[in-house]
Amino acid sequence: MATTTSRVPASPDSEEEELDMEIASMRAESKHPRHPTQNLNPTPKLTQTNNSNRPPHNNLPLVHAAGAHTTSNHHRIAFGATAFPFKDPSPTAPTTPLLGVRIDVCARNGRFAKPYYILLQSEQRAPSPSLGSAKVLKVYRHTVPGFISIAKLENVYLPQAGVSHDTGDGNTEGASSAEDEAQPAKPWKSSSRVRKQDLRGFVRELRRELVAWHMRVDAVEFLREKLGLVGEGGGSLPFDVSPDRDTGIASLEGVSLETRYVRVEWIDGRVGRFKLSNAGVVERAVVIGDEGRDKKIEDAMTGGDGRVETVLDRLRVDVLSGSPRP
Repeated sequence: MATTTSRVPASPDSEEEELDMEIASMRAESKHPRHPTQNLNPTPKLTQTNNSNRPPHNNLPLVHAAGAHTTSNHHRIAFGATAFPFKDPSPTAPTTPLLGVRIDVCARNGRFAKPYYILLQSEQRAPSPSLGSAKVLKVYRHTVPGFISIAKLENVYLPQAGVSHDTGDGNTEGASSAEDEAQPAKPWKSSSRVRKQDLRGFVRELRRELVAWHMRVDAVEFLREKLGLVGEGGGSLPFDVSPDRDTGIASLEGVSLETRYVRVEWIDGRVGRFKLSNAGVVERAVVIGDEGRDKKIEDAMTGGDGRVETVLDRLRVDVLSGSPRP
């Protein structure tokens, strides 16, 4: 007779018990997490990486300011004259805001010269029967060179009732006497008594004068370079260094800061001057030597196309053709 024996199951070892306990603890944590804000999704790390490429929040004002500055530079290059509001920080300055105008001029080397500023103040005009009350502009401050008459331009383009300006020749314009103010204005003369202000014309004419001045200065520097009178660093060379033997000119320079007149000296002792217009044309020339004026050289300076850039070429042709020497 066969007998059966029942086998007692072996008890689980210690490793299996530890695994079961870890699985049970993980299940319990999944149902009741200890840190609800913790997220195992890797998406936040990717988002954080993308945000690191963006500029910090504190630098955003600097970025916007740099963009606005670049836009302003584009406008200044394209138009040459820009307007902006301005508040004078001086305690004695008027409380009303000022209108600022900036004028940019490009030089011959492609660089922009130092900008020029004009500050305009707005005032309330006294009421009149014909025009009523209106605001008028007048020049408050400016950085324009003194040889350009701001008062004359203001009198022409920004006239004011009862205000006189010196035009430079000793006369004043724009003034009205007490008798004229007391008499009623005639209909056909009312427009001539107080002209309408033209701010665009004022800025346009002022910029034209500034551009013409820079062109005259650049033209003189161009002639000095062709004569070899300017060193590598931009400084003047000595008198006896590299004069242009084709023309015999030893010195050429502007008479004043305005560079309206240019002085020329020759090796043989002759001295001359010529006048430049705003368009860059030699209008008049005077050359004097030991025997008086040299009319042929004068005609060569003002002849041809009259451009100042080709004055040396005209003189060179005149010298090589056998111009008599005094």
